[in-house]
Formats: sequence, structure tokens, C-alpha cells
Amino acid sequence: MLKTRFFVSCAALAAAVACAMAARAIAQDGTSAQEKERALIEILKSDAPPQDKAIPCKQLAVYGSKEAVPALAPLLADAQLSSWARIALEAIPDPAADEALRQALGKLQGRLLVGVINSLGVRRDAGSVEALVPRLKDADPEVASAAAVALGRIGGKAACAALEQALSGAPPAVRGAVAEGCILCAEKLLAAGQAAEAVRLYDVVRKADAPEPRNLEAIRGAILARQAAGVPILVECLQSPDKDLFAIALSTARELGGPEVANALVQELGKMQPAPEQAPKLLVIKKAQYGAGQQWADVTDKLAAAVSNNSLSIEASNNLAGDPAQGQVKELRVTYSVGGEEKSVAVPEGHMLQLGQGVPEANPRQVALIYALGDLGQPAARAAVLEAAKTGSWGTRVAAIHVLGRIGEAQAVPVLLEAAQGAGELGSAAVESLSDLKGNAVDAAIVGGLEKAEGPARAVLIQVVGYRGIGSAVPVLLKDVNSQDDQIRLAALNALGMTVGLDNLGTIIERLVKPKDAAEAEAASTALFLACTRMPDRNATADKLLAALPGAPAEAKVSILEVLGAMSGERALAGVGAAARSGDDALADAASRVLGGWMSADAGPVLLELATSGNAKYRTRALRGYIRIARQLDVPLADRTAMCREALKAAQRADEKKLVLEVLARYPSAEGLSLAVAQLSSGDVKAEAAQAAVKIAEKILPGNAAAVADAMKAVIAAGPGGDAANRAKALLDQAQK
Repeated sequence: MLKTRFFVSCAALAAAVACAMAARAIAQDGTSAQEKERALIEILKSDAPPQDKAIPCKQLAVYGSKEAVPALAPLLADAQLSSWARIALEAIPDPAADEALRQALGKLQGRLLVGVINSLGVRRDAGSVEALVPRLKDADPEVASAAAVALGRIGGKAACAALEQALSGAPPAVRGAVAEGCILCAEKLLAAGQAAEAVRLYDVVRKADAPEPRNLEAIRGAILARQAAGVPILVECLQSPDKDLFAIALSTARELGGPEVANALVQELGKMQPAPEQAPKLLVIKKAQYGAGQQWADVTDKLAAAVSNNSLSIEASNNLAGDPAQGQVKELRVTYSVGGEEKSVAVPEGHMLQLGQGVPEANPRQVALIYALGDLGQPAARAAVLEAAKTGSWGTRVAAIHVLGRIGEAQAVPVLLEAAQGAGELGSAAVESLSDLKGNAVDAAIVGGLEKAEGPARAVLIQVVGYRGIGSAVPVLLKDVNSQDDQIRLAALNALGMTVGLDNLGTIIERLVKPKDAAEAEAASTALFLACTRMPDRNATADKLLAALPGAPAEAKVSILEVLGAMSGERALAGVGAAARSGDDALADAASRVLGGWMSADAGPVLLELATSGNAKYRTRALRGYIRIARQLDVPLADRTAMCREALKAAQRADEKKLVLEVLARYPSAEGLSLAVAQLSSGDVKAEAAQAAVKIAEKILPGNAAAVADAMKAVIAAGPGGDAANRAKALLDQAQK
């Protein structure tokens, strides 16, 4: 017994050694593919346990050739390794792999046989068709099913004939796989240009008693193989009460495309579309405020967004705007219109507001057809979708309006404009589509409509002008920023931010400096940011902003400085730097904050100056901004290290010194190592300096042995404690070797 155990142990040890040697050979970079293959084969031939042979099998999928087949073939009968061996055999580009799999067909059963059949299908081995056809009648349903799918993948006349013959008589457990095989054969026929044969085979499956998924696949194939001649089958499915047939028809319509398909969908949509009726009376939220006394919050947008199905149900509560009038009983005041008739209502806090009248729910098939027409993008769809956008249920209109943004033209602008005045999803969809419509004719139609529109319609068109960036509308916008209608005035100001040029930038600046109210000041600030950050001449833009800075009120000065920071550039930097050095404390505060977040390295010298000789209140902020540039921005290593040296000179607090040490460790250099070592004498950062020095030394040791040795001696002498001292000693030993 002991001898037996000894010999078994020796054999296992030998196998382990052989595996280890082979693994090393495979891992060596200079090893050729043939050498790696031989090493892998040796592992498979060894007495190594199955778990040690699995990965070599997988690697032979990369390195294997016909030389590996004799080692892989016996493993097909191994329950633990069969699937791993098949991975390699499926990939080896040599007929020997096909032959090995074919030979296994007559020797295996159950799941091992199923796996081999699957592999023959993956390899598309025409030579195995004769052996696979009898397996269609195998007593094991899994084997028969695998054979059917494999024959489908292989294709060819003999495979197609066998599958077609087996379809009608196949037992229920196998019939789905046989149908799948027939469909795979039909796909190969279609790809080979044999459309008539593909159509015939698809028709056989779709008329057979096959499982529904296979039947649906056959219907799809039968339509696509017929091309335009398949439209009648498509229509038949569209008219079916079966939801799955309707769904496969729409997805196939998208695949097939073309004017014939679009016309068929339009006709079906027309059958579902009710007779044209008067458009539902739209609910439009014009103005909404929540509060009491002199404290009111504008909640217009919140109520407009809450409109659904052309109706609104919402509670007058602090959820609308916090608590704008604490300690008082508040109310919700709303000005709205229904069908153009303006009304007002006031609802006490805690009560529900109910407005508008819901419209009928959309027919889901109608909505699906509209979206499919949008995906087809055919001209034939435009008129039908436009008509759907005018009438019908709320959901139908929302769908059609969405689609018009993709396929509509200038003729869609009036319909979309009317819908855009509504609230909720209908209005949002219309504004989005007006913004998405393509073409100069659409721009011209929008500008033309703007010249005639009034009230909410004008405000919507102005909003769209901004989204589309229509520069030709700027003269109209410049007039509308003086409108007495708050909604129009603010919309024009926002739109100017996206359209105005440098020559008219002063209009936005003026509104920021001398706003009518807080809402206009906020709109002007946003518009100024949008306008200035897209101007091509940053210096000229900065000059205009800086010219307005001295006479601007405090809040406007802050906005101007923030815009200058977002723009960056030479003049902007100089202007913000001057503001940071000014005697105006509020201005210096804002400017130093802007400089602290400057996104280019040219702000470094300005920040360093402020950190050393600027306003004492903001020196720490300036220094942190200077360190941030060294840490985050793209700066050459020599310049970065120089910045760290200056920052350490200016630093008065341990926190800033630690930040600099972090930068030095992140971007290691010999000079940075020297700077870190110099901080060992600073008691407040001694531990951090030691850690930084060790990290730098570990990265730069090759080529800097002397410098590292000196630095590590200093670290050890400083006695930082912890692992820094141990690492320093190890580095010192390495540096002195």
C-alpha cells in the first residue's frame, strides 16, 4: 500500500512538474505559436488532473493546429473536459477537427453527443450531413433537436430536404428545433441569392404546426424574402387581432422599408383614425404663483409640466415652492386658458386644483403605427402623421408630434406651434420637434411666424429660435427684449444668448447691469454666459465685459466675473486678476473664487502673486487654486515642480503643505524628492514629507541611486515612524548596492 501511494505521488508530482514547465514555456514572450502549441499538447497528454487541462484546451483555440487534434479528440468522451476540448476543435482551421468530431458521433450519447453535434453545426461541416440526418429521429429529443439546428446551420440541398421532410412528422418536443433548422436553411438560401427557394421554405414553416416563436420568425422571413411583394402578408399581420403578429409586422416593416411599406402603414393608420374633428381645446397654463402677502413664488413651469392628457390635478401646497410665506396661509393663483378663453382661479393651501378636461385614451396600435412611420422616414408618411397631430386622442397627438420632428417639413410648423402652446407632454413634444426639424425652409417659416405671433405663441417661437440658433431672428429678438409681456421679454433674452453676435452683446450686458427685476437679472446672467462662451474672439468679448464691470451692481459684477472665468483667455485673466487685487472686498472675493477654479495654467502666476501679496483674507484660497493647477492641469514636469517649490515657500498652513507633497508624490522627480526631504524639518508635516519622499524614491530609484540614498538617510534620521522608516531602509539598501 505504501509503495502504491509512493508511485502515485511520484506520478502526480511528475505531472505537476511537467505542467509547470509547459506553463512557463507558454508564458515566455519569445515563444513561437508552434512551441506554445507543443507545450499545451504535452499538458493534455500528461497525467495532470482534469482541472489543469481545461485552460490549455481553451488556449489551443488560439494556438492549435491539426497537430493538436489527436490530443483533443479523446477528451470529447470526458464529461469534465468535453466542452473545453470542443472550444479548441471548433476554432482549429483544419479538416482534421471536423473528422474528429464526426468520428465521435457514433461513440457518444446524451449531452456529450449533443455537444459534438452543436460543434459540427458551429463549424458548418457539410461532410457531417449524412451522419446527422438519421439523428433527426433519435429517441433522445435533445439529440434530435441538436441535429436539426446543426443541419440548419450547415445548410445545403440535402440538409434542407431532410429538415422539410421531418417538419410535419417531428414530435412536439423536437418540432420547434426542426422549424428553426428550416429557417436557418432559408436564411442561407436568401443570402445566396436563391430568394424563390427561401420563400418556399419560409412558407412551409409559417403554415406548419410549429411553435409560435418559429412561426413568427418564418413570417418575418417570408416578407423580407419577397421584398415589396411581401407587403400583403405584412398587411394581413397588421390587421390580425393577435398582438404578436401585429408586433412582428411593425418590426419587419422597419427592416424592409421603402415607399410600398410606408403606403401600407398609412392606409392602416387611416382605418384607425377617426373622422377629422375639431381639435380638442388645449389647456394652457399662462401664469401660476404660490404664496401670500408680498411673498410669491412663480410655479408656472411646475404646473405646466404637471399637465397630463390635457388636464391638471394638483394640490396647492408647499411642495410647489417650499414655503415662500412662512407663518401665513398661502394660496395658488393660476391664469390659464382652455381653447383660447382666458380664466383665473385661486385655490387655498391644502385644496386641490382641477383644470381642463381629459381626452380619450390613444389606441396603442395607432400610436405604434405612427412611430413606425417615423422610423421609415418616407415622404408618404408626412401627410398622415401631420393629420394625426391635428386631431385624435392626446396620446396619438403626442406620438405624431414627436415623429414630425424627424420627418416633418416647413408645413408642420403651424401645427407644432399650436401644440407647443399647450402644457405637459404635448407642449414639450412640440417644442422639441420644432427645434429638431431640419432645413432652412423651417427656419424661414419659424421667423415668418414669429413676425405675426402674439402672446404665448410668440414666446414659444422665440424659445424655438434660441434652440435652433436662428441668427436672422436677432433683429426681432432685440425688439422683444423691450416687450411689456414678461414671458416674451424673458424668452427673447434667453434666445439672444444663443443667437446674438459680438456687435449686439451689449444688449444682454445692459439687461444684466440694469435689470427690470430679479427674473430678468437671472435670465440675463444665463444669456450672457451662453453668448460669451460661444464667441470666437475671446479677447474682444472680454473687453466688452470688462468695460461694463466698474458701473455694474454687485450681483452683476459677480456674474460678469464668472463669465470671464468660463471664457478664459488673456484679457479675461488680466481683468479678473485686476478685480482680485482691487480694494472692493466683494469684488476681490468673487474674483479670487473665479481664479481658484481657472481651467488653464496661465492663471498660475496671478494666483501666486495673490497668495503672497494679495488681500490677506483670500491668500489661502489663491494658494489652493495655485496648487490645484499644479495638481490637475497639463503642466510640464519641470514647471510643475517649480510651482510646488513656490507653493511651499508661500504656504503658511500644514494643509497646503500636505497638498503640495501630494503633488510631488504624484509626479515624481529628483528635484521633487529634494523638496519633500526639505519638509522633514517641518514638524507639522514631517510624517507626510517622509511618506512623499519614500513614494518618490520608489519610482525614481533607477538612474538616481545617489540622490535616493541621501534622501533615505534623511528620512531615517528624521525618525518618522510607521512603515515609512522601514521602506526608507529598504530603499537605502537597494540604492547602495
